[in-house]
Amino acid sequence: TMDFCFFDYLFKFILQLTLAIEKAGTKYMKYQGQYPVIFISLKDIKNASWESMLDQWGIFLRRLYLRYTYLCDSPAVDDGMKDDFSRIIKRESTENELAGALTRLMEIMQAYYGKPVILLIDEYDAPIQNAWEDGFYDDCIRFMRHFLGSALKTNASLDFAVLTGVLRIAKESIFSGLNNLDVCSVMTDQYSDVFGFTPDEVSEIAAALQCSHMLPDIQAWYDGYRFGKADIYNPWSVINFFDGEFTIQVQHL
Repeated sequence: TMDFCFFDYLFKFILQLTLAIEKAGTKYMKYQGQYPVIFISLKDIKNASWESMLDQWGIFLRRLYLRYTYLCDSPAVDDGMKDDFSRIIKRESTENELAGALTRLMEIMQAYYGKPVILLIDEYDAPIQNAWEDGFYDDCIRFMRHFLGSALKTNASLDFAVLTGVLRIAKESIFSGLNNLDVCSVMTDQYSDVFGFTPDEVSEIAAALQCSHMLPDIQAWYDGYRFGKADIYNPWSVINFFDGEFTIQVQHL
C-alpha cells in the first residue's frame, strides 16, 4: 500500500509537469504533434575494432529504419528512396551509405510528412570516445563526420536538432564549419533547473509523502549537482530514496 501511494504521487507529479507545459499557452502547444521526430541514442555503439563497430552501425541503423517501414507505403516516397530504405533493412549498404543513412531517413520522412524533421541525439560522442580508447579513432571520426555532418549541415530536411554528450561540441573537429550551434554546458544558466529535481520540488515531494523530516538526509546524500546557478538533485537517487523509505515502513507494519 505504501509503495502504491508513492508511485501514485510520482505519477501525479509528472502529470502536473505535463499540464504545466500545456498551460504555458498556445505558442507552445500549437507545435504539439506537428513535426516528425527522430530520437536515437548512440550509447551502445561501443566495439573493440572499427570492423566490429561498422557492423554494429549496420545493426543499429536497420533497427532504426524498422521503426518507420510505413514510410514506404506512401506515393510521396519515390522508388529511389524506397530502394535505399530496403538496402538498409537488408544489410546490403556500403560504409558510405551507412554514414548517410540518418540524413536519407530524414529526407524520406520529409517526403512523407511534408515537413522537416526534429532530430534528437543522445550520447552522440559515445562511439568517438570508444574509438579513441581502442585505437581506431581516425576510422570512426571519418564516419562520424559524414553521419552527423550531413544530417546537421545544409540539410533541407532538418528543422532543428538537439545533441547531448560529454564532449563539448564546439571543440570537436567533426563539426568544423557548423557555426549555428547553441552550446549549453553545466556552467550555463539557461535550462539549468531542468536537469533534475530542484530543492523546492524535492521539498514538495517530501511534504506530500510525509517525509519532510528526512530532508536533511536527502540533502546530505543527493544534493550534489550545480548547473549554472541552480542546485540540482539526482532524480533517480531521490525516487529510490523515497521508495526505499516506504519499503522500510511497510516491513515494520
